[in-house]
Amino acid sequence: MFKFGKQPQSIDFLQPSYSPTDVWSTAYIWLTNVGKYLLIGVEVLVLGVFFSRFILDRQNNDLTEEVNAKVTLLSNESWQKNAAVYENYQYLLSDIKMVKEKQVINSVKVSELISGIPSSLHLTSFGYSVNRISLRLTSNSLNSIKDYEASLKNNPNYSNVAFSIDKNKDEINVSVTFVIVNE
Repeated sequence: MFKFGKQPQSIDFLQPSYSPTDVWSTAYIWLTNVGKYLLIGVEVLVLGVFFSRFILDRQNNDLTEEVNAKVTLLSNESWQKNAAVYENYQYLLSDIKMVKEKQVINSVKVSELISGIPSSLHLTSFGYSVNRISLRLTSNSLNSIKDYEASLKNNPNYSNVAFSIDKNKDEINVSVTFVIVNE
């Protein structure tokens, strides 16, 4: 069945002088010639994977230790409070951005109103709601209040001007309400 003897040398490469004829002989020759190299290659690959597993496990353990150290740092109560505060700031900023796109900016009107108050009148409170203005003023001089009332009533940009005057010992308290006319 198997011929282990010396095979005769042949120059004709197309027709070798010895070729096995049955399947078992062909399989045996193939296993001894080619299979051993495949087996060695697979063993080297398995050993490489086995040893790389040690390296990867070590790196994984190092990363796990670092993560656990940072988790303990971040689980501190002050960090949690700060995280909640910053998260609320983010929500607030997103809300401000959304409102900013929809809201009419009235800072110019408010600035004009406050700068238009004479220096003899002292502003104690200010309210602005949908073009309706409410002012609370104090003064020592009734003449400056009358001048301010006349200037507001004569201004075409304001309507429904109403003054309410209340006199305490040395001070005069004034409540003013009016509507800004839209242009």
